[in-house]
Amino acid sequence: MVIEPFSLTGLLVLAIFLIGMTLIIFEAQLEMDKFKPAMFMMSGLVVIGVHYAFYDPSGFPRFLEAQNETKEELFGLIAFMAFMWMIVELLNERNVFNALNGWLKARGLGARGMFWATGALSAMLAPFINNFTTAMIFGKSITHMSSHTRYRHIALCNIVVASNSGVWFLGTSTSLMVLLAGKISLLGLLLLLPSALIGWLLFALVMHLFYLRPLKGEDLLDVSDTVDSALKPGGAGIALVGLLAVVGAVLCNVVLHVSIEFAIGIGLGFVALYTWTLMRRGIELPWQDQLQKVEWNALLFFIGIITSVACLNHVGWLSYISRLFEMFDPTTVNLLLGVISGIMDNVPVEAAALMSKPNLGADQWALNTLMVGIGGSLTVVGSAAGIMAMTLDRSYSFGVHLRFLPAILVNFFGSLGAWYVQYQVFALY
Repeated sequence: MVIEPFSLTGLLVLAIFLIGMTLIIFEAQLEMDKFKPAMFMMSGLVVIGVHYAFYDPSGFPRFLEAQNETKEELFGLIAFMAFMWMIVELLNERNVFNALNGWLKARGLGARGMFWATGALSAMLAPFINNFTTAMIFGKSITHMSSHTRYRHIALCNIVVASNSGVWFLGTSTSLMVLLAGKISLLGLLLLLPSALIGWLLFALVMHLFYLRPLKGEDLLDVSDTVDSALKPGGAGIALVGLLAVVGAVLCNVVLHVSIEFAIGIGLGFVALYTWTLMRRGIELPWQDQLQKVEWNALLFFIGIITSVACLNHVGWLSYISRLFEMFDPTTVNLLLGVISGIMDNVPVEAAALMSKPNLGADQWALNTLMVGIGGSLTVVGSAAGIMAMTLDRSYSFGVHLRFLPAILVNFFGSLGAWYVQYQVFALY
């Protein structure tokens, strides 16, 4: 251990982290974008630098090495997220997602049908376009279709939980971080599909029976909907090329061992070339504008959080997480990390688990990915999907989300039970 956690330097780094996390947790009340406290949390690097400058100049090489390791991890994460975001923005510009919502409504689905349709589509799309984007797409659909507050709350909670179930591929930051850290393979992520989907299905059933069914007889959906659901020219082609780009990236990673961030970047190149052919055919498509719509606030948040957790690791605080895995059953610790991720966002929790470097088998890393990913659903502030739900509907608050906690716990423990049967009873991994 380079610096003792209970030294002045260690305590200052911890204090900076806790202050930043407190501001992030109360971002809605403070009306402060969470990337701002996240970037402030990087000042732990300055504290560590001062320590080496005045007390241990020989430690600078170790400090530089630790920073280089963090930069390598961040490059993969940020590059992948940025490339995927660009593809999603191109699809959004062609009205692909609004067209999907319009198609759903045109099928004549009632309020309960829309509850199941938006939930199922969120669960299936989130692994590929991330939980934040999925919650935005279908959350907008629900808020446009219904002015019934109670129904909107039920449907939004369903979308949040379904979006977070995307841990079985690359739908959450948790799964991406574990994948890029080399703790689990893409095939290992795909094997989480039964656990994630069974958990969501059990949750949705409880929500339907005990929360949605009592609204029977009420007018839950609005007749009018002003959202333009017409697919723009070239939209279907871009959707197909985008799908092939993602599938191709996965195959390049699994078969050819090309890093996933590079593979998805190549896929983005093919999508961009296809948009060029559309423009050559006279289809107006401001694709460069869409590429610039990447949410840098979100990317800066990840940079700040992961760097601050690396600071905690450098001063020894994360060694206690590793000791937890040594002292207690790994399943219990992963369950605890899942609960914590519902309180303080799953990104720092997963970053802390990875940097503590516990000695876990493939089954426990799969559980870690699952628990920390779906654990963000326990409270509305625990995941990006929950934050998006609050943004779309100001009446959807921390307290409203907790009203559905019994059903959310069914999701949490249902997924845990499915994991146990698959991994521990039948050893299917």
